[in-house]
Amino acid sequence: MTKQLICRRLALCLAGASLLGSALPVLAQTDFPNRPIKIVIPLPAGGAADVGVRTMALELEKSLKQPVVVENKPGGLFMLGLQSVLSAPADGYSVMHLNLGMVGVQVVQKKFDLNKQLIPLTIAGDTPMVLMVGPNSPHKTMKDLVAFGRANPGKLNYATPGQGAIEHLKIAQMEKAAGFTGVNVAYKGGPDMVKAVIGGEVDFTVAPAIFAMQFAPKGQVRVLAAIDQTRLKEFPDVPTIVEAGVNVSPLRIWSGFAVHPDTPPAIVQRLQRELAAAGVSLPVVEKLTPFGMTLKSSKTSEEFRQQIASDVLWMSEVVKDLKLEPN
Repeated sequence: MTKQLICRRLALCLAGASLLGSALPVLAQTDFPNRPIKIVIPLPAGGAADVGVRTMALELEKSLKQPVVVENKPGGLFMLGLQSVLSAPADGYSVMHLNLGMVGVQVVQKKFDLNKQLIPLTIAGDTPMVLMVGPNSPHKTMKDLVAFGRANPGKLNYATPGQGAIEHLKIAQMEKAAGFTGVNVAYKGGPDMVKAVIGGEVDFTVAPAIFAMQFAPKGQVRVLAAIDQTRLKEFPDVPTIVEAGVNVSPLRIWSGFAVHPDTPPAIVQRLQRELAAAGVSLPVVEKLTPFGMTLKSSKTSEEFRQQIASDVLWMSEVVKDLKLEPN
């Protein structure tokens, strides 16, 4: 065998190996998924988010023909869950569950950047929010509440989960827009906040509409405004916050999904499509609607990315005004 022939055969072998090697990632993408997928929730088990994701996981298993495992990783201001996804291979087999609270932590604590560190896939659903007062409140309308706040700076108090929480930031935005100031009183969460309003411990709160649906018909709370673009069908006579004279952006508490930033586009598109379909499937809608959620999905990954960016923008402005610092 001549030296020229040996060189030619060697070149052909190397070329074949190169083509084979470059084809492997493509084969892996078209074969996706071929093993179980894990969804990481950065919250404790048992909550509404946990119930929702586990219900969606059952639907995903049907369409993906693979097991979908849900893993709760709470703690560290969502960092434990986030790091577990970022440290996993960028192959689509580790999916991150997001919630609006993570945007608040991003803006206040500056520990991560969701749009830079992840690829958002789709919103899974959201919850409308309302502003409510107690049954014995002298404030019959939003204009009454604002007028009192303007005339009596620091005399209104309101319940939130604490400084820097989403509800606190939105109320602070309202204070600036309407020209009044109140006192933030921290409670453990939504149920305690609403209980404080009913009992007269605070003047008002911003909370999920599902609480108002539970207590307003009994006369235990009065809804003054929907923090939404349009009036809520459950409260057709209640004005939106803008209609009530306070020009702030809507607030809906959303959840959604994202993956590692280096995930191949074909896998991103597949996951986006499958998650979007599962999120609005009949079993998921029937399971989660009683929790007060509106089930929906993003048309594209970019649409969800823009939602996150929009929330970062308004929260950043409020945090700057409040001079909140990371702790």
